[in-house]
Amino acid sequence: MKKLLVLLLSGMIVFALPACGGGATSRPAASSNSSGTAAASSQSGNSMQNASSQSQTNIVIQPPSGWERVQGSVLQVHYLKGTASFMVKEEPAFTSKTLDGIVGEAKKKFEAAFKNVSYAGDVKTISVDGKDARAFIFTCKVSSLNMKYEYVYLLACGKTFAITFGDMEDQFDSLSADYAQILKDIRFQ
Repeated sequence: MKKLLVLLLSGMIVFALPACGGGATSRPAASSNSSGTAAASSQSGNSMQNASSQSQTNIVIQPPSGWERVQGSVLQVHYLKGTASFMVKEEPAFTSKTLDGIVGEAKKKFEAAFKNVSYAGDVKTISVDGKDARAFIFTCKVSSLNMKYEYVYLLACGKTFAITFGDMEDQFDSLSADYAQILKDIRFQ
């Protein structure tokens, strides 16, 4: 029952963002190599670009123990552990070219899409795979559930990516070590 609930909530988030301008595109599923590291590729969904301007981004991650890849997800990286979800999504819809501008746009989208959005602390400047990134945490109500999310935005390979961690508000903090490990180990190629 918990997995069904998490899949439903993850789906609501995935489909709420395109409604807010996030844009969903079909992507190849992640595959595992012999070391168990998951690699996913993302290709631009803009059909107006010619083949020479399209580039592929491989995202390499080996999540901590217990995280299971979501089979058939439209996202290039999507894992579950209990009621928690971890996703990476290319975000082509932002008009800003700076991370601070992207965060500002994202917050406006979240406030329009979810009820009772409340930010925990300030936006933090962090490094992910040696790249400048911005991270922030917020709580909100999704349907009748109190949820907590950490969003990390970064620019990699000429694209904007969102790394998202989400769980029930009262359980979110129990996986903070996993989130930190994922951010430490993830690679964009």
